[in-house]
Amino acid sequence: MEGILVNAQVDRNVDTLLTSLIATLVAHGGHSPRVDAENVVRVAEFDDLIATLRLLARITAPFEPARELSPEAATRAIHEAMEEASHDAVRLLLSAISQYSPEEGELPQFYVKRLTESLIFEYLLAEFAAGSMTPVLVRPTFERLGEMLVAAGKLPGAHSPNNQAPLPSVMGSSLATTWAGENYREKLVTRFWLELPPREKSLVLRGPDLWSVPVPALRQTLGNLANAGADAPRREARHIVLNYARQLEHEDPRARKAVAAGINDFLPIIESLWPNQLPEDLNKVALAALQIEREPQTAAALATFIESLSHIAVVRGDYDNFEAMLLALEQPSRDFDRANLPALAKRIFTQERIFLLVDAGLAHRALDPVLPRLLVRDADKLLDRLTFLLGEERGGSLLPAMARLIRTIGVPVLTILETRLYDARPQRVSAAIKLLAAADPDRLLRGLPRALPSWEWNMQDLAISELSRPENIADAQTAASVFSSVMVNAHPLVVPMMIDQIGLRGESSAIPQLMEIAAGEHTTLRDQFVRIKAIEALGRLRATESMQLLHLLAERRSGIAFAEPSGLRAAAQDALALIEDRPASPSVRATFDVANAHAAVYAVPRRYMRVPLDAPLRAQVSAKAAGASVARVKTISLGGAYLESSKTVSVGESVQLEVRSGLGKKIHCTAIVRNSTADGNGVEFVHMNDEDRNKLRKLVLRKMPG
Repeated sequence: MEGILVNAQVDRNVDTLLTSLIATLVAHGGHSPRVDAENVVRVAEFDDLIATLRLLARITAPFEPARELSPEAATRAIHEAMEEASHDAVRLLLSAISQYSPEEGELPQFYVKRLTESLIFEYLLAEFAAGSMTPVLVRPTFERLGEMLVAAGKLPGAHSPNNQAPLPSVMGSSLATTWAGENYREKLVTRFWLELPPREKSLVLRGPDLWSVPVPALRQTLGNLANAGADAPRREARHIVLNYARQLEHEDPRARKAVAAGINDFLPIIESLWPNQLPEDLNKVALAALQIEREPQTAAALATFIESLSHIAVVRGDYDNFEAMLLALEQPSRDFDRANLPALAKRIFTQERIFLLVDAGLAHRALDPVLPRLLVRDADKLLDRLTFLLGEERGGSLLPAMARLIRTIGVPVLTILETRLYDARPQRVSAAIKLLAAADPDRLLRGLPRALPSWEWNMQDLAISELSRPENIADAQTAASVFSSVMVNAHPLVVPMMIDQIGLRGESSAIPQLMEIAAGEHTTLRDQFVRIKAIEALGRLRATESMQLLHLLAERRSGIAFAEPSGLRAAAQDALALIEDRPASPSVRATFDVANAHAAVYAVPRRYMRVPLDAPLRAQVSAKAAGASVARVKTISLGGAYLESSKTVSVGESVQLEVRSGLGKKIHCTAIVRNSTADGNGVEFVHMNDEDRNKLRKLVLRKMPG
């Protein structure tokens, strides 16, 4: 008959010790009337399971290589264990071996370990399905079984070579050593929950004992639901998370401790389940639990969770929830005197989060009403962030949004800004000037008399130029009045612009002071360039009372020569022409005509007509930071020029200019950079001697169209 092999060798390798074990079990329990070959015998009671596992732990000992037993000695040891065990335990073990037979080539130690796990899981899953075991008892049951297996698996009489104390490595069987490990037991508990049938698992996930589920098992379950993509599984995951969070209010401290530690592990999943805004219930439950928690370790885990929630709220722009957390933490708690809740409030209001709030407040959208309330909590850090941003390349474009934010917050921030005008750190002073000029220029004006004398010239120049912007000053005449009162304390490079603003803003109360400067009779302001600026201001003010002085300056002689330099005389003649309503002369137009329609475009409004040059002039530029360079003068006026150059200079920096205005002719002056582009820099002339001023005037008149 084909297809049948008679007496053929079975190609399966089963360990001889396992063969002896199975044969011994059959001899001791195989003929029991309770054994039915067709049906697997189940463990009926917990005591039966304990007895079977204890027997299994004892018969593991002969398998240990460390004991170096011969097959005959190992077989005798197994027989002895069988003789001492109950008949039911032997029968149940034989049934288990029949159901979970050894795999080919499987070592005895690994087989016994697998058989032990199978017996335990079979019993516990059946008990859980029947309702005889609650979720809370799962972990203690594994702990109890582990302790029993460790005790039953101790090896008898293993000693070191010198017959001294037993060797630690051979104190217990491999099964006992495995079960002694806490990590191993924890893995089995996790595996139990993962292998639980869907119906039983769902009841636990929705029930009050969810806290007893190990974090790894719950994390895997939530992850599977969250990644399912469909709405129903994600909705189920959200319900599970909220149920888990509610366990923070559990009366059992073990439950609260487990959940407080576990919920921090679920944060990535929580963020994915609520991608837009976290539910308020999470915040409320965690805060309420922290206020009454008396266990330090649990309270610390809750604090960590609240810190994480606060960070998520700020990053996602959920400022209402973030503020609610801060307010809740700042409330005094009579129930729990160990938690320093206000300290936690300060801890979650970190510099990093303040910076995120500031950036949100500067965004190009409607200002969230919660942001000012949050930022005023630490106005110094707010201003530090704004100061840093102003130092960046994009700082100027952010200034309007900064001013909006500061105005919305109001007095607390403005007051600190005012005190920063006297700070020893230049960066803070510079930022305070810019922010006050944009947000509350009147406050900057009020602080100017006291602050200006203590500033370096560049800070003075910054303040005056910022206050000269049309958009930064509501009452230009008030600014001009303040300028006239502080001018005597200003740096010589700053005075010319102040005088120009007095003339442009029509501050007639300054006429006597301007006349004194123009006449050269002022105690400190006697520089020729400053006198010319004062004369021009008198012309802009249409100061008829100065006409006699102007005639005197223009016409007075000392012998056959004029008493005053030519540049000053020319300025006096132009001012007289304007006062006498003779504006048609090219000289007057060059001095006083301003393209008002375009004035607001520039950092400081133009005060003189700017003349384009068909043939650019060569200029030598010397800057302290950028060094010497060559530029081309594209446009020029009595007040400044535009220098085309590949080398840019920082706004506010002073430079020395040498403009070649013709064959052998050079104009020297000091200028300040007012704006900077990729192609060059716009500069304002702040000082030059009379001779250079006269050369400049002639150059402008020569190049003027018409």
